[in-house]
Formats: sequence, structure tokens, C-alpha cells
Amino acid sequence: MSFNAHFFDGKTSRTHKATITASSVNWRINYLDEKSLPIEISWNPQKVRKADVYTKGLVSFMYGETFPFQKIESTDEHFIDYVNNSHEHLSSTIDVLLHKSKWRSIVLLLVGIMSIGVLSYFYVIPTMATGFATTLSKDNVVDFGAYVFRVLSTELTMNEEASKKLQDFVDEMKIDGEFRLEVFVAQSEEFNAFAISGGKIVVFSSLLEKIETKEQLAALIGHEVSHIENRHVIKNIARNFGGAIFISVLFGDINGATTVLMENAHLFSQLSFTRSLEKEADIFGLDIMRENRLDLHGMPELFEILKKETSFDVPTYLSNHPMLKDRIAYTLKVASAQGEIGKNEVLESKWKAIKEAL
Repeated sequence: MSFNAHFFDGKTSRTHKATITASSVNWRINYLDEKSLPIEISWNPQKVRKADVYTKGLVSFMYGETFPFQKIESTDEHFIDYVNNSHEHLSSTIDVLLHKSKWRSIVLLLVGIMSIGVLSYFYVIPTMATGFATTLSKDNVVDFGAYVFRVLSTELTMNEEASKKLQDFVDEMKIDGEFRLEVFVAQSEEFNAFAISGGKIVVFSSLLEKIETKEQLAALIGHEVSHIENRHVIKNIARNFGGAIFISVLFGDINGATTVLMENAHLFSQLSFTRSLEKEADIFGLDIMRENRLDLHGMPELFEILKKETSFDVPTYLSNHPMLKDRIAYTLKVASAQGEIGKNEVLESKWKAIKEAL
């Protein structure tokens, strides 16, 4: 059986058009040299090695004990079929899949590209984004937070007197952190509080009015401080923006992603955190309360207030956040194991000052 191929003699870079007469005993390769003289060489099929080339419609083999090796490449479909069917040691699953169907290689290529894309979007990009957020300098984190706050502050009405009293309360708390904390009270019917990268916390007046004790307020502050100190906010932004950049590159709209980031800073006040980050913030908040010798029951009590004021609570498997009843359960368990509790009269007086300012 004769097949068409290209032959490399291993001595020069020249390619020779050749024919291969193949059998189970030997492969006879015939070609014309540079002087147009006929040359025939013989390969023992058992000593032929498959070259690491996986391309639709092409097979490649090497021969020889030492470098430089002889080599043949062929796009002859009959030769490809012959090798796949007659020489198992020279065939491979990849070759069979590539050459068996003219559409199979296209499908495999698309599947491969899609798989790489999915892995990149869900695993590689989040990992890189988290690393970026962790190593970002403190000054850059503060500057970014200041930019976001400038945009947000134009949309919020701040209660300056309540903000001052709340700042006094936070300054009195023992919080050993990387960032200087600045807290603000915004007049709003919305039941919300959020942290901004770099040390700023905004609490809406409607939520502050529902809080009943200094312990509940300390639980709220401690939770938000965790988001700041553990850089949860900027990690989330890096993950989300990293994904947006990835999608924009695919569709050629990198400027679109940048515009969204710069023109929608108010969306950062509505960032949701993963279940693990929220629980980490709860535990961190409990540690801050413990450091200030406050009754840890303030944390589950805060969640009870949130649960009461929230119009609905979705099942855990439908939400990225722990359900409030789950958060109540595990924080109540921690609180029940607490030892000595102090009174902290100074925080009590500052808490009363906040209520008066409201």
C-alpha cells in the first residue's frame, strides 16, 4: 500500500515529497534527492515513534536512535486510516478522535475553548482577583474608597449630629485594625448599612432607630469592620470586575467594563458577599464585642431585628448569604458560651447620645 507524505532526512532542512509503501514488516520511503536521484530508505515499523503533533488531517512520525532524527508527515487520509487501524502503538485516542470525523475536531476544539473559558471565569479569575486585592497597597485601597464615598455622598443626606455621636461610639470601641474608621449616619427609610474600602461605614437612620442596645450596635459595627479589615469589599469588586473584563475582552468591549466601574460607584453600596465572607464577618464582629467585654447576645439580637424588618427570607440554597435564622443560630451558640461580661458604662452613655441625636 502506497501513500503520499513529506520526508525530512534529518541532515538538511529541505523537505522531500515522498511515497510510503507500508506493511507490517517495513515502511519503504521513496523520494528524489536534490540531484533528482531516486532514494529509497526503510523503516522498521516497531521502531517508529509518534511525534507529538495533534492536528486535524495530519500525522507525523520520527525514526532513528540519535539526533538528528528522520521524520515523515502526511495528510493522506488513507495513510492516517492505515496507521490508526494497523499500528496500535503509533495511534492515539486523540488522533482517532481528530481524524474519524471532519466535524469532531471542530467540536472538540470548541469544547476545549469553552472549558478553558469556564475554568478561567469561575476559578482562575477569582483567585487572581483575590490575590490582587490582598496585595493592593493601603494607600490605593483608601484612595479607591474615598472615590466611591465622594460619589455616594452626593446621593445621601447625612445626619451630621448623629454621625458625630456614632463616631464617638466607634472611637471608644477597642478595634485594632489597619484602617482608620469613619462612620456616617444617612437619613433614609431604607433598612441598610454598608462598608466602603479603606475604612468608611454608612449606617442608615431607619436601621439605627430600630437598634435597641449598645451591644446590637457594636455587633453591626464589628460586622462592617470585618468587611473593611479583611478587604471583602475590594475582593468582591475585583472578582466582579475581573469577570466583567473577561467577558468584555471576549466581545471586544473593554471600554464598556471600565465605564461601568467608573460611572456606577453607587452600586458598591449594594454589593453582596458570599456565604463564607458573611460568616467570617459575623465571627470577626463577635471577637470585637468580646474584646470590648460586651454581651455577645447583641449579635443574634441584631439579626432578629433584621429578620423582623425584612419582608422575606429565601432558602439557603437560593441565596449567597446565610439565612438570618442560620446566622441567629450559630451566633447564639457562640454567645451562650461566653464567660464574664462587663458593663462598659462609657459605651452605654455614648449609645444614649446617639439615640438622642436621632
